[in-house]
Amino acid sequence: MKYSGERFMPEECGGEMAIEHYQRYQMACQMAQGRTVLDAACGEGYGSSLLAQYAEKVVGLDIDKAAVSEASQKYKSEKLSFVSGSIAALPFEDFSFDLVVSYETIEHVPEEIQSLFLNEIQRVLRPEGILIMSTPNKAVYTDKVSGYNQFHIKEFYTDEYVSFLHRYFSDIKAFCQFPDVGYFVAQEGEEIPVVHRGCANDRSRYIIAICSNIKKDYKIRLEQLTRFNDDMYYGLYSNIHHLESSLLETKKEADTFQQSLERDINNQKKYIAHLENDIAVQNEELTRLNMDKENQAQYIRHLEKEADESKRYALHVEHDLNEQTEYIRHLEKDISELKRYSLHLEHDLKEQAEYICHLEKDAEALRKTGEEQDV
Repeated sequence: MKYSGERFMPEECGGEMAIEHYQRYQMACQMAQGRTVLDAACGEGYGSSLLAQYAEKVVGLDIDKAAVSEASQKYKSEKLSFVSGSIAALPFEDFSFDLVVSYETIEHVPEEIQSLFLNEIQRVLRPEGILIMSTPNKAVYTDKVSGYNQFHIKEFYTDEYVSFLHRYFSDIKAFCQFPDVGYFVAQEGEEIPVVHRGCANDRSRYIIAICSNIKKDYKIRLEQLTRFNDDMYYGLYSNIHHLESSLLETKKEADTFQQSLERDINNQKKYIAHLENDIAVQNEELTRLNMDKENQAQYIRHLEKEADESKRYALHVEHDLNEQTEYIRHLEKDISELKRYSLHLEHDLKEQAEYICHLEKDAEALRKTGEEQDV
């Protein structure tokens, strides 16, 4: 099973996460003696194997079949078994368990599944059974540090969590699980007693609730659960120094980048100014071209007007030409008729001339006859 960053894996996780899981399961181990235990959402099985060291029987349940298979191979005990199933429908008979343990599970499912899960826990628990369940306190885990866990669907505030559990169990005892930082003075190797002032529920990082429908006084030795690990402190301190160094280096890189960026910006400004000048020149040229275009358009309109006038004049001339042509044809016709009439007159004149000549001859003959008679 690959480490996702959410599920605890002993080989992959250390420091704070390891202590958190160890504390919770050691607390449950104090209550598991001689009991039949269900570890709901057991993950890779580490906690179930711890419980099996104290309980009469432990069943680890998880919805991930691959995780269940690996856990079955990794943790082998006659008192320990693993099954695959959903917390919304636990695959067990009624009243099967004395103790149900479920750590950091409830926040991973939506509200309707949360309710189904608690109903199922009630069903499989025996009448005097106990539920141990933990969840992050949203006020600290998320709100206080502006955190976000992509695997969490519905987180609880402390009062909200306790109220939710009271819907199913009458007796709720809430325990705070929280980190703290302290300084100590002691001789080398000397053990010193430590008294912690405790923590209010609403300021705790996690809330561990022990739930039952029978009022009980649980004998839990909390002092045995406290763990000191200065690796967490020095690890965080080292991380802070590393982050500070990274921040300084990043700032140096940022300053260098800013200087380079400012140079680029200045060059871009110059280039922009050059482009703006080119644009101004182009705009002037465009204005000139637009004026030329308008002048050409006006000239074209003038030419079109003259062309229209020429067309009208041409049509008028054509009309006059047609009339002249018709008149000429009429004149030609008149001329032809005059020519025929002239020929007729010439013929008549010729006949008249012949007649006159004849008359003259007749007159001459009469004249001669008259003269002869006179003689």
